[in-house]
Amino acid sequence: MTLTRTQAEDILRARFRLSQFYDEQWETIEGLLEGQRILLIHRTGFGKSLCYQFPAILFDGITMVFSPLIALMRDQIHQLKFLGVSAECINSE
Repeated sequence: MTLTRTQAEDILRARFRLSQFYDEQWETIEGLLEGQRILLIHRTGFGKSLCYQFPAILFDGITMVFSPLIALMRDQIHQLKFLGVSAECINSE
């Protein structure tokens, strides 16, 4: 999928209510859109979740994310639903 950063940030503003990507977020997302496999390891608070949530709204099908943090999953699902993004969580509870 080809999408310029400007086009992507227009979608970002409309769907996620965020003004722009961090440069490293955009590099990651751009790579995913180009079909690259990505391993992203970054500090807490960097915005890693957006790096899979944003591409997930662009592609057909299901995006599955595995996380050991139930509280984080709850918060992210709540926020995505608030933004109108279809999302669910399955966990050990």
